[in-house]
Amino acid sequence: MLYKKHFTSFHWPLFIVITMISLATISCSKTPDVRLTMCQDLMVLFLNSPENREWQEHEPVIRGYKDLEMQVSYSSAAPDGQIVDQASCFYTYTPDQDATGAEEFNTPTAAYSTYPNKMVINGKVVNKNELANGVNTVMLNQGKKAIIKVKEKIKKGVEKINQEVEKQLEK
Repeated sequence: MLYKKHFTSFHWPLFIVITMISLATISCSKTPDVRLTMCQDLMVLFLNSPENREWQEHEPVIRGYKDLEMQVSYSSAAPDGQIVDQASCFYTYTPDQDATGAEEFNTPTAAYSTYPNKMVINGKVVNKNELANGVNTVMLNQGKKAIIKVKEKIKKGVEKINQEVEKQLEK
């Protein structure tokens, strides 16, 4: 019986810590629409935009079965005044045969592709090959950032677990 008491008192706090870390990770994983993030990242890539940019409000323009237009813009301070850059990314309508009407109702942009088939920056159309290369670059960069974030969360989680184990061992 002594073993059972020690076992449960040792593992419950550990279980709680792991559960809390998991819930924090899930709750922190809510991100903006992938189409918005892709368009913003492409704009930053193509314009080599400054770090001190301030993104403006953005709303997708949904035109039924036609391409979704994601409009993005930012302003940044420059020595000679304010700079405003604008871009529009167009996403093809690709309804998922498995998706339910409720899913598309809750996330109207879900019926559109996740990478743009056309992009216009400051009134100029981006070449298809440049856009494809840009999408590849952005996806690689986003993947690297995601891996770094996961590594950091795991490291923090392991540190918390180690602290909890040490507390339990000191008892």
